[in-house]
Amino acid sequence: MNNHAIIGCGRVAPNHVNGVSKVDGWTVSVVCDAVAPRAESFAAEHGVARATSDVREVLDTNEVTSVSVTVDHASHADVVEAALRAGKHVLVEKPFGLDPARARRLVALADAQGLTLSVVSQHRYDSVVVAVKDWMTQGLLGETLFVSASLQAHREGDYYTGSSWRGTRAGEGGSALMNQGYHCLDTVRWLCGDLTTQAAVARNVSLGGVIETEDTLCGMLSTAAGAAVQLSITVASSLEWRSRIEVTGTLGTVTFDLDHPGRLHHWNGSPELAAKAEAESGRSLVEEPVGISYYGVSHQQQIADFCASVSTGSPMLFDAGDSVGTLETVVELYDSALVTR
Repeated sequence: MNNHAIIGCGRVAPNHVNGVSKVDGWTVSVVCDAVAPRAESFAAEHGVARATSDVREVLDTNEVTSVSVTVDHASHADVVEAALRAGKHVLVEKPFGLDPARARRLVALADAQGLTLSVVSQHRYDSVVVAVKDWMTQGLLGETLFVSASLQAHREGDYYTGSSWRGTRAGEGGSALMNQGYHCLDTVRWLCGDLTTQAAVARNVSLGGVIETEDTLCGMLSTAAGAAVQLSITVASSLEWRSRIEVTGTLGTVTFDLDHPGRLHHWNGSPELAAKAEAESGRSLVEEPVGISYYGVSHQQQIADFCASVSTGSPMLFDAGDSVGTLETVVELYDSALVTR
């Protein structure tokens, strides 16, 4: 039996318990949180045998093979480094810390020690994203002309005031983009490759008295081949959650979302593309998300991929170095942004 630990018992931790529980021969044997009662309550709710508030107790346990790091953003890199130095395989929630240079060093550390290190990008495993990437690889959309990605979400002030780190530059590293919009950006990078920031504007429209960071950000980026990418993110919308990504090419266009279930909304192109899109559109998804609905169910796929890599040494769908690229793009957008009120 492979024993997995979860460090951080917050909003996304239930997805990690669920994902590990779906893999034969794996179990979550201990959970850890800086607030001891929260760790104990989480363990009781999810049937985990042990709970602790001491990270070292987890990392010094020889029986623990691997860990999920689901703590606050600013602590990601510290916990990842401690876990790697303790010989643990690591699955860390996005973002991969707040400093791309340090993240690169952690990738090198994992490689040097022969350990699996993965940053959560669960939407890369979504059926609709897998399908669109396949169509692009096959050339069914032709040359990419431009891409548009947007997220409208709504966050009340208590989402931030109820946390010691959200909405702060030091603790979250940003807000609307770093937290909610990250997956839209990451999915576009997965589909189109590395991106270069051309310009960005960030605003704090409705949460100025609550957070230090942005509630809205729009950016213009370009692919290595010169296609334009427009990114628009807000947590000041009246809509609770809605994402849209549209890829326009010389031979076809597709529009889809990362909501649950992720689905196609529009397609146009060759009969081959239409047939594939109709099949994907007709796909039924019966799984219900374990945690927050817009996290979806694809944590299960990434965690299964992670566990297989730990068990057999096989490469995952993508490596941790690619996740550093997304973090670098986030930082570029923030550096470029003009913050206004």
